[in-house]
Amino acid sequence: MEKKVEILSREIIKPSSPTPNHLRILSLSLLDILSSPMYTGALLFYAADPQGSSSEETSMKLKKSLSETLPIFYPLAGRIIGSSVECNDEGAVFIEAQVDHLLSEFLKCPAPESLEPLIPVEAKTREDVTWPVLLIQANFFSCGGLVITICISHKITDATSLAMFIRGWAESARGLRITSIPSFTASDFFPLPPVHELPSKSTDHKVEVEEINCVTKRFVFDASKMKTLRAKASSNLVKNPTRVEAFTALFWRCASNASRSSSPTPRTSVLHIPVSLRGKVDSLSENTAGNILSIMILKNEKANIGGIQDVVDELRRAKEMFSLNCKEMSKSSVRILEFLEEIGKADGRRNEVDLWMSNSWCKLGMYEADFGWGKPVWVTGRGTSNFKNLMLLIDAKDGDGIEAWVTLTEEHMSLFECDEELLESASLNPPVLV
Repeated sequence: MEKKVEILSREIIKPSSPTPNHLRILSLSLLDILSSPMYTGALLFYAADPQGSSSEETSMKLKKSLSETLPIFYPLAGRIIGSSVECNDEGAVFIEAQVDHLLSEFLKCPAPESLEPLIPVEAKTREDVTWPVLLIQANFFSCGGLVITICISHKITDATSLAMFIRGWAESARGLRITSIPSFTASDFFPLPPVHELPSKSTDHKVEVEEINCVTKRFVFDASKMKTLRAKASSNLVKNPTRVEAFTALFWRCASNASRSSSPTPRTSVLHIPVSLRGKVDSLSENTAGNILSIMILKNEKANIGGIQDVVDELRRAKEMFSLNCKEMSKSSVRILEFLEEIGKADGRRNEVDLWMSNSWCKLGMYEADFGWGKPVWVTGRGTSNFKNLMLLIDAKDGDGIEAWVTLTEEHMSLFECDEELLESASLNPPVLV
């Protein structure tokens, strides 16, 4: 697959109008500063344009609409300098690539590693990158199919912000007014604390996931299997669990079972769940862009995770407590640092503790991204990961099922993928139907 992707061009796309002087410097929030130096990205797969537009016409449309979108999302055309973004209109990078492959054949077995050539090389770095903030790669398949890969620096973007940009760009490509105008005011709610309150080492409070050689696999829960799983997870406390609650409980249970089976002694199992603070912190707009995230934590001392119902009950109680604690986070840098210190203590016990992370991209509306040739036939994240014990949940196309991209060590994956309880609900990497 890798040899069949040829980079045709690389271009800098600048905003169609300049950023006003009073918006030229954007302060990063504390949550932005503490984010990992990496790119967050999504791949949107499209069938051939039914109107028969050529790749040249499609590319021109994408570049023109991108230029017209950047004035609204002006920090994405800037450069990260220390604790701020210099919104200097340097532009975004737009790459065109030709894929000598049929999209339908590619999607018959969309293994995580097969996505790698469709992602800009620059987006794979783990170094601090000041520019480009935004990377686009348009991959044109020989059949007329198209994959648009959008990667944005995690320093100023979480998944909700990424989805907001995709939605706005698609609206612009269709000649519409952008409906969700981003608010770049995160630093007003989560300002940097005084210098003496910052950690002595910048990495002391960062939420990191251990990076080692791992295996990533895709598990799909169709609508009917998801309905069955949710019914199984229902209890007197949580009569109607969400898709994400049901599968997160299943993941934690099955992953912990795999670890316990391969470990001579029981290990404490800790589950981290990134949660958007939008709608939970007073006056924080749903359109606020940036890393508007905190971490919800569940812990089991002996890794003897209970049944699905028990875990869902625990998840729901943790969510309710988390929502109450969110009130303390707004404009309180000290509280945020104290909270991340608690996470850091668990990170420091890696040899004694299993740390798992479950991240949900569900209900972000990425399947609505119509650039003028129809909605995507498939949407996914970046595929492979070097972060162990990580799960990414994404909506299935029908909106009722779920796709889970799970990254574990080889030893744990060999046990996890054979778990009978998991296989009752999940299919391992089924074809994507175009």
